[in-house]
Amino acid sequence: MFNENEMMKEYKMTTQEQTYQQLILDGIQTLPPNALAEIVDFVYFIRQKCLQPKRFAEEHYETLLQTELQILSHQEKTHLEQEFADYEKRYPYE
Repeated sequence: MFNENEMMKEYKMTTQEQTYQQLILDGIQTLPPNALAEIVDFVYFIRQKCLQPKRFAEEHYETLLQTELQILSHQEKTHLEQEFADYEKRYPYE
């Protein structure tokens, strides 16, 4: 039985894969550091998506839930601010 490192050593890239890699390398040669950092983030994202799809799906779902909760919280805050706008004028204390 092969372990993952042994399998990677025996793997031969296709011509298409080599072409893609070369296009990527050529394309990043003159990019500024902030653009390279974005590329690193994207590569990490793709690796997670391809190599750990279950974990990726769980993290993606969690991110969506957090975003939805933030949106709901903002909407509730906005609603309350509107409800209590000019409260003292509408309901003066006598």
